Amino acid sequence: MIKILLADDHQMFIDGIKSIIEGEIGIAVIGEANNGVQVIKAVENQKPDVILMDIRMPVMDGVAATRYLSKHFPEIPILALSMFDQEEDVIEMLEAGAFGYIIKNTGKQELIAAINAVMSKQHYYSKSLSGKIEEWLKTMQHREQYTLTKREREIIILVAHGKSSQQIANNLKISKFTVDTHRKNIHQKLGIKSNTGLVKYVMENLTNN
Repeated sequence: MIKILLADDHQMFIDGIKSIIEGEIGIAVIGEANNGVQVIKAVENQKPDVILMDIRMPVMDGVAATRYLSKHFPEIPILALSMFDQEEDVIEMLEAGAFGYIIKNTGKQELIAAINAVMSKQHYYSKSLSGKIEEWLKTMQHREQYTLTKREREIIILVAHGKSSQQIANNLKISKFTVDTHRKNIHQKLGIKSNTGLVKYVMENLTNN
């Protein structure tokens, strides 16, 4: 039985999701929360298998809650729920540690598929969003700006120290998908194709920073 915790500040939406899930064999809603603080308390008390997390909630939003839970309860996958499909929302949730991101108008079949996917530690994105993610990645890979972000600097230094993508993900409390995305961006920005080249770049440019 997959135990679900629902987090959303609109009770009507929670009730709607519950009505969808209730008739599904092997899945049960065991808890509800209306803000990030309540989510954390519910996780500590109820130990769900999967969290369906709204992004924009009062007191503590979904991004902050996801970041905390990914650090303290990394074994519990989080599936982001949102009315929005904006790039910054998606990337922010993935960097916080979410395993997937679906739009709230997603149908029952896709919702169940998403739950099963993240339960198996597989990333899942709404079908309507998958193409956009690819576009965003391509756009990021073809940037003409070569200044590394703070996160990219952290990752390139860890790469230079011989860390794998999974080790970096564990160290920074983000998903491996996010690490791999940053690594692609770093290679593209710097025009460096090998890890040896990245090590040389770190030695020449970042050792004193």
